[in-house]
Amino acid sequence: MDITKLTSKEFSRIMKLLRKKESLEKKLGQLERSVAKVVGAGAAAVARGANRIARGRPVKSGRRGTGKKFNRRGGLRQVILAHLNQSGKTGIKIKELAHKMNIQRQRLDTWFYQNLKKIRGLRKVGPGHYHLRG
Repeated sequence: MDITKLTSKEFSRIMKLLRKKESLEKKLGQLERSVAKVVGAGAAAVARGANRIARGRPVKSGRRGTGKKFNRRGGLRQVILAHLNQSGKTGIKIKELAHKMNIQRQRLDTWFYQNLKKIRGLRKVGPGHYHLRG
């Protein structure tokens, strides 16, 4: 379609359709906000996923959030130390721990780097391999 050869009638029809599209998008946004207020914050995420599906975009796959267990201050520390205690004298690799906890390995690398000297008994056994002496 050549835009330079549009008639005024076609142009006005396109403008009318664009205005209608904008008003529908505005109404959709209002509906999504009202649903989120009623159901909670999770509804907004569901609505975004539904929009991606409707537009033909794939929903991102990958690691899911770990949920409520790390929300509180020190929550990640408690879970990591519990896993280290279970691993015994042999310890555990960061890669395995990240897989068990369903979080990114880089997050654990940073955590161990920051807490290695702070936690008594935490030792590095090998590259990416830690254990906790009880």
